[in-house]
Amino acid sequence: MKEIRETYIERMYELKKEKGYIRAIELARYMGVKPSSVTEMLQKLSKEGYVKYEKYRNVDLTEKGLKLAMELERKHNAIKKLFMHLGVSEDIANKDACLIEHIISDETAKKIMEFADSLKE
Repeated sequence: MKEIRETYIERMYELKKEKGYIRAIELARYMGVKPSSVTEMLQKLSKEGYVKYEKYRNVDLTEKGLKLAMELERKHNAIKKLFMHLGVSEDIANKDACLIEHIISDETAKKIMEFADSLKE
């Protein structure tokens, strides 16, 4: 459930940055899932305090959701940067970072982020 929750929050954050708003139907298309699946997840995320959701209205991340999205983005970018530093292609580094960012421990993620910050661009 954690990975799915985080993936939804990441995709919402991406849509918000790209379009300035989030609509459930566009989120479903963006993620390649059924609108009913998005509605169900948005209801859960709303109860958990990650999103503001009302049926037939735009969706928005709460402060809690935005904080998690930004942390996931930072973690993803650090893992991707590390892999690319090791010689992994950008495409593969990006895909692997998407998988790893959800399962890695906070301690390991923190160390990767610290190390990635020290790497030259």
